[in-house]
Order: sequence, then structure tokens, then C-alpha cells
Amino acid sequence: MLIDDTLAIEIRPAVENIRVNYSSPKSSGIRVAVFSNETRDMYRFSLVYVMPRTEGAYNIVIKFNSKGAWNCTVGVYTRKSEFYKKSPIMTSSGPYIPLSGPFGVTAKGDQTADYEINIILQVEGEDSSGWFFIKFPTPVNMALFAIISFAVAYFNAFFLLDAYFKNKVEGLSKIRLALLVLMLLASIYFLYQIHVFMVGE
Repeated sequence: MLIDDTLAIEIRPAVENIRVNYSSPKSSGIRVAVFSNETRDMYRFSLVYVMPRTEGAYNIVIKFNSKGAWNCTVGVYTRKSEFYKKSPIMTSSGPYIPLSGPFGVTAKGDQTADYEINIILQVEGEDSSGWFFIKFPTPVNMALFAIISFAVAYFNAFFLLDAYFKNKVEGLSKIRLALLVLMLLASIYFLYQIHVFMVGE
């Protein structure tokens, strides 16, 4: 799967005592979210989200307890469905591609049993195309980035206009010119760091 896509593991009906163990290429290379008891269309289910942040091989182990039968489906929410060579299902959470399932067990009796699901992931980065490749933030982060960029541009414009008129009247010293250049470079670097933070690189 791709970096920053979200793997979704759904277990029906809802199960108990979910634990997620994993190994990843980096200690901070993965995010995991567990929802033990969700409801959709009158059905109760458990949900695990896995969000890889770096390339490499991941081993995911989901352990839980359940009474009776259960089934599991595995899919991915993605912004680049063509990578998976499957047609996505459009959902409120974005394009969704089923990968595996449903699978599970048909247990007899009313006894609680321990189960585990093992998933091996090979995570790849997005291939760049052309001379430049820009990774865009989510729409919310994009709006925040636009607001911050506007504020920085307004700040810089004020000093540039002030320098322009002072240069017309009394000339611009080399020190003031150097400070303006440093300010512009610092602004560009600041916006770059904000962009990196928002896209999670």
C-alpha cells in the first residue's frame, strides 16, 4: 500500500479486548487507532485503522476476544486508487478499496475465545512524475497553509513597500538590503517547514 493511506480492518460484530501489536521500519513510522464498539446501519462492529508513515515492511497483529461467530474485512482508504488497480468505492471518508475478506470463524456455543489476525504490509512511496512532484496536504491543512502563507506574504509586503519608498527618498543601505533578503529567505524556509509538517513527511 501507499504511504499515508489508511488501512481499515473491520470486525463484525463488535469484539472485546482488542490489542494491536506491530513492527515497523521506524519507531514513529506508523499510527494506529482502535474503535472497539462502533455502529453503522444498526450493526455493531470493531474497527482498527493503520496509517503507515514510512516505506518498508510492516507486521500487524490484531488480538481480541469474541463469543460466537465473527467476520473481518480489510480495505484501504486512498487518494490514489490507480495504485491498487481496482475501482474504488466512494464513501463519506473518501475512496475505499476492498483488499481482503470477508473471512472469519463460525464458532459454536457461547464461550469466549482468543483470536488473532496477522497482516503483513509492504508500504511504498508515491512515484513522482515529471520534473517536479509536490505532495499536497489534506483540504483542511491546505486551508490553514493558505491562511499562514497570506499572513507571511502580507508581513513581507509591508517591509518591501517600506524599503521601496525609503530607497526613492534616501537610498537603501546594504545592511537594510541584506536584512530584507534574509527575511525573505527565512519566510520561505518557514513556509516550507509548515508544509512538511502538514503533509507528514
